[in-house]
Amino acid sequence: MRIAVAVCSLVLCLCASHAIAVEAVPRWQMEWETTVKLAEQEGQLVIYSLSEIGDIFANGGFQKKFPKIKISVVTARGGDHVSRIMAERRAGKFLADVADLGNTSPYNLYQAKVLEPIASAFLLPEVGDETKWWQGKHQFIDPEGKYIFVYVAAPLYLVGYNTKLVDPSEFKSYWDLLKPKWKGKLVVFDLQAGGFAATRERFFYYHPELGPDFVRRLYGEMNLTPYRRFPQGEDWLATGKFGLCLCRHQSISEAKNQGLPVDFVEPAAFKEGVGVETRAKTLVLINRAPHPNAAKVFISWFLSREGQVDFQRTSGKYVDAGAEGSLRMDISKDDIPARNRINPGVKYIPQWNPEYFDMKPITKVISEAQAEAGKK
Repeated sequence: MRIAVAVCSLVLCLCASHAIAVEAVPRWQMEWETTVKLAEQEGQLVIYSLSEIGDIFANGGFQKKFPKIKISVVTARGGDHVSRIMAERRAGKFLADVADLGNTSPYNLYQAKVLEPIASAFLLPEVGDETKWWQGKHQFIDPEGKYIFVYVAAPLYLVGYNTKLVDPSEFKSYWDLLKPKWKGKLVVFDLQAGGFAATRERFFYYHPELGPDFVRRLYGEMNLTPYRRFPQGEDWLATGKFGLCLCRHQSISEAKNQGLPVDFVEPAAFKEGVGVETRAKTLVLINRAPHPNAAKVFISWFLSREGQVDFQRTSGKYVDAGAEGSLRMDISKDDIPARNRINPGVKYIPQWNPEYFDMKPITKVISEAQAEAGKK
């Protein structure tokens, strides 16, 4: 009898100890470990992305961290990816797990209800902890603040110049671009080509100190010369055909690194403040994903401290303008070029406000200005 009681007591103690041990493991950790195992069983992750960020994904640390999950990166222009995803879905195919398609393209997917709330993939507490991020919150493009996650921010450089022809100290305001001396000396990346040009015009049009009047005068009075292919405008700037260029930061940085006489007017020099752009890097979780667990593991790890440190380091190898700064504020930015950093004490204006994505009023003002200029 005593032996039986002793055995029962021992069993109860062991069970109690096991229960305590189980309770000692945080619920999030149990969920994380379970999801990793399921992701390894899926064995694959499919990411649709722009080419530049695709190189970072393919060559970053995720594959080394999770060797049983094979990354497959499909690269194309954002608009092409949107068309592809919608065509696949019409055919009953669901091939993408995660996407990084810039700014406008994921917004199109959001409107088409193709996206899953990304917070469902925030399995690691540090990712969901908004105090770790810029301005103490997660940044989103979509109006619901759930789907299109912004994880990179950099100052918006708009005005390139030929260093032999232009003194950058002349510019204190964007309105200085409208001085008569610059008429016919401005080359611009065409709005019809999208991308950077759309970001630029949204900044001008929706800025309270610039607005429609600035855009109307820029396109109606300054005799702009548009170009659609890189690096045509940058080449014209470098040869001195034009003194100023409203063109991509990456292209000017690349030309400058080659020793060409080009540079950017520092955005902080303009009294209207500094636009902040995503550099076409946003993250979305596709609904009905074929590898849902792999998608959650990737997003959680990529947005973790470890993942974002790896992103910054890897981006320096594949981004023409140099390493890009994560919006995580708990990691060092020492490896980020000064021009790509978000600095304290500067008036920054985020350009991912969903209200800015309506291009119709902008194109209307530009068309009217160009038509009026054509009559003169």
